[in-house]
Amino acid sequence: MNHFQIIPLILIFLNFSCVKNTEMLPEDDLSVEEKKWRSQNLEDYEFTLQISCFCVLEYTYPKRVVVKNNEVFQVNETPIEEINDPSIRTIDGYFSFIRETRKEKPDEEEITFHPEMGYPTTIFFDISYMMADEEIRYSISNLIALK
Repeated sequence: MNHFQIIPLILIFLNFSCVKNTEMLPEDDLSVEEKKWRSQNLEDYEFTLQISCFCVLEYTYPKRVVVKNNEVFQVNETPIEEINDPSIRTIDGYFSFIRETRKEKPDEEEITFHPEMGYPTTIFFDISYMMADEEIRYSISNLIALK
């Protein structure tokens, strides 16, 4: 077999080996979790956000996000106006992010939710297996209501 016969076989193999992960949370389940979150009626809360990505180390440090009146108010005691980071959102914003990112038909997703409160605790998308270093994971923890 010469190399002109092997190349098509390799291309066929690559095509079948890049099957998309279709085990995504159905939209109805996402809506159930979002309704559970909204039933908390929280407009003022804070949580810890950790971002894992192929990026500068400082970006991956845990951040304390404070939300007031359903708007991000500050991050690590710095007013949000001084921070230019669109990845820092309210919990409602993360639900919107999940829906918008799904429209891109990612090759892989992993989403978990807080069992009682319904907010996402892990959000991971790999948009394309063929693209290096575009994966990003958001971990949300220690959410508490503010009085």
